[in-house]
Amino acid sequence: MVRKLILLLFPVFSFTQINDSNGYFNHKFFFSTDFGFKFYSGNLFLDQQNYSREGVYFNFNMCTQKKVNTTTFLVKSSFNLSNAISKKIRVITNFNHLYDSNYFTTNIPNILSCNINISFYLSREINQHTSHSLGLKFLLQPLFYKKGNIFAGEISSFGALISSEENGSLSGLEKPFAFCYQIKYAINKKSVIKFKALLKSDFKLNSQSDFKLYPGLAINFEKLISISK
Repeated sequence: MVRKLILLLFPVFSFTQINDSNGYFNHKFFFSTDFGFKFYSGNLFLDQQNYSREGVYFNFNMCTQKKVNTTTFLVKSSFNLSNAISKKIRVITNFNHLYDSNYFTTNIPNILSCNINISFYLSREINQHTSHSLGLKFLLQPLFYKKGNIFAGEISSFGALISSEENGSLSGLEKPFAFCYQIKYAINKKSVIKFKALLKSDFKLNSQSDFKLYPGLAINFEKLISISK
């Protein structure tokens, strides 16, 4: 747990320890919030039926960045709250005889989850208002999840310090690892909109999970809170 807290505070440590007397690095420390919509596919129900997950998310971010020539390196620690929307899927009961197969419809419940993530980005400007970047995001610590409608009377489940998949449930909106390519457009000095192409995975550094990829897309709006140099 101590190591995870150190990683969470890594942007603060890196900012306060930099002694750049020559001005070679242009470093900044700031906070931001962002929210958006995310979609990805490739999950399996009963190890046979593909289904997608889509939903909304919110992040509170603590960031530091360093600029070398035309490339900016950004480290971001995020408090993430996401909600995968419930949906119905149709499941085939006999894949060996598709023409004679029976179907049944089941409900994939919504999953509200709260996590701490850490991300690394390399970014370059395209023009005055637009830039693009490559990023890696890692799940640092799941805080809790809740399966089932938030305000309904139906049976639901709650888990703390564990993700829904680790607890034997269905997947939520987030995965332990994600690679992204994003294009960012600056609306003004403190607001940007981002379009992302995603490749998510169940891969973890401390486990033997298969490196299966889940493609997806996302769009989000980010607002800068404060900057201190």
